[in-house]
Amino acid sequence: MRNEALFFGAAGLTLMLLTGCAGAHSTVRYGADGEAERYIECSGQPMSACYRAAIRDCPQGYRLIEDSQTAAGTKSGSVFGTYKTVGGTSSNTQIVFKNQLIIRCKPVPAPQTP
Repeated sequence: MRNEALFFGAAGLTLMLLTGCAGAHSTVRYGADGEAERYIECSGQPMSACYRAAIRDCPQGYRLIEDSQTAAGTKSGSVFGTYKTVGGTSSNTQIVFKNQLIIRCKPVPAPQTP
């Protein structure tokens, strides 16, 4: 019974992590000064998905180096889905954005000795 609870708890946590930052991709790279930084890209998602990924990657906090949101094109379709003849010729056009963050994680504080 205990092993089943551990399995379902771990499965639920994994699912929550996967859906919480779906569409956000994080890569470690190095800046011009040689310091590690994270490049987070979450195109097609709200900018908040990038910031959630930043919090996930840097639980001690982070310093924002750069953020950008640029139009990457449009996608369109009928507001009625596949039923294009229902209600006339209304369409729905959305601008798709390319969202990016560059951050540096704050260092983990060293334990203090008494």
